Amino acid sequence: MGVLHTELLETISRGVISMAVDPLVVKARLDIILERVTRIKHIETMTQEQYLKDELLQGAIERNLQIIAQAIIDICTHLVAHNHWGSPKSYSDAVKIIANHKIIDSLLADRLIDFVKLRNILIHLYIAVDPTIVYQSAIAIIIDAKLFADAILKFI
Repeated sequence: MGVLHTELLETISRGVISMAVDPLVVKARLDIILERVTRIKHIETMTQEQYLKDELLQGAIERNLQIIAQAIIDICTHLVAHNHWGSPKSYSDAVKIIANHKIIDSLLADRLIDFVKLRNILIHLYIAVDPTIVYQSAIAIIIDAKLFADAILKFI
């Protein structure tokens, strides 16, 4: 990291330069979340057995969950950075930090942290993906995404 970059970061951390939360950036990510939730919402009408029989649908749901999770991560890291709330060591930490600042409640934070971990598994293929967990996560995120969006909009 260059000297100028380091000096800029130090100046920002002292509060001399304000890095306000950009509501347009946040709202753009919220739009992505809500659009992708709309795409997967029909899964609520399916049984788990129907879902497990449709491999094409499983792939589509997994991809939409990745995108939803990434948008949640982007919002959390944006809020943490622009409010000078520390340096999260992981994406899960970013979610914890916004919960610590009462942007979202701790129960929602716990569920979103599990969701972020699922995203990591889906993207990096650390272990085989259990489609029943993906199905359950898709059902849960339909509600949790709305709770998250409402809390974020209230904050910004």
